Amino acid sequence: MTNLSFKSFIGVIVMMTLVLSSCCKQKDATMPANKKEVMDRFVAGTLPASYAPAAFFAHFRSDQKEGEAAVQAHLNFFLESNQDILKVQFEQSAPRIASLDSDEEWMPEDFYRPTLEIIKRINEIAGSDVYVLPTIYSAFQVARQSLGEARIIEAAKNQPEKLKSVLDSHKKALLWLIRECKAAGIQGFYTAHQGGEMKFYEIPNFFETFVRPYDLEVMGECNKDTRLNILHICDWEGAFDDLTRFKDYPGQIVNTPKSLNGEPFTLEDGYKLFGRPVLGGFDRQGDILKASPEKVSEMTTQILTNGPAGHVMIGADCTVSSAPHANIHAAVATAHGTLNAQ
Repeated sequence: MTNLSFKSFIGVIVMMTLVLSSCCKQKDATMPANKKEVMDRFVAGTLPASYAPAAFFAHFRSDQKEGEAAVQAHLNFFLESNQDILKVQFEQSAPRIASLDSDEEWMPEDFYRPTLEIIKRINEIAGSDVYVLPTIYSAFQVARQSLGEARIIEAAKNQPEKLKSVLDSHKKALLWLIRECKAAGIQGFYTAHQGGEMKFYEIPNFFETFVRPYDLEVMGECNKDTRLNILHICDWEGAFDDLTRFKDYPGQIVNTPKSLNGEPFTLEDGYKLFGRPVLGGFDRQGDILKASPEKVSEMTTQILTNGPAGHVMIGADCTVSSAPHANIHAAVATAHGTLNAQ
């Protein structure tokens, strides 16, 4: 599927709505009108029991990270999977900082303008029927790109004010992007967070000094005057042993790691800790990548059965770029109607 126009996209959305209707009417006569209403009702706890929302995320090829190619890649992935939100990947990497001792401008405020144009175009095509949720990295994650982890640790120990200056610059650019997105009609965000990994414990109050204040300001802007935000706590770069420090972070839905310090952390655990609907169930490096579609369907049913009833959105703990489309489709289709269809 290529070169999706607004007209063709709306046509496919209408077909999706008919499928949604056939799934949900088996158990509930009141039907969500589109995927925005699906998510609104999921958060409110009023979605029919026969339908659980679902979403998986993937990074696209190097030639699909910019411009119209990125727009089409996102739209195609959304339509092929029939998931319930359209997450826009954060693909524009921050420039490397050569030296903290220089007087260079760390990050222009409007650095993310190319990303903004992709988001605006996707929202223009799809935003009337589905929540388009741009991914927003934390200031710490962007600093990780521009400095590297070893230099962040060194700066936290020896040049803390310089590191704060870099974080402030990144924060300013992120806030610009968020505000421009909202001005263009975006109604929510997927906010990703790192910096609380155990490996940073060697630096006293690292999280409280260099991560949390910037997180809360960026997330506060994401959650101001919007309708749907997903909090993603990402262990891609290292393990966590405690998520309570994120308990007061905003977001209507929470996506957490599947383990803490080597011990399982379940969707039920996440729901009990945060008191909010949870996204996940699949290990990004597990069966979603290698099992058969039939096995993935069985696992989806198990995840929904074992998770907090009515509060599970099927997905993974992070991106699943190499997952076969057949597996993603199997998980989404099962979530959308076969759990209680008999």
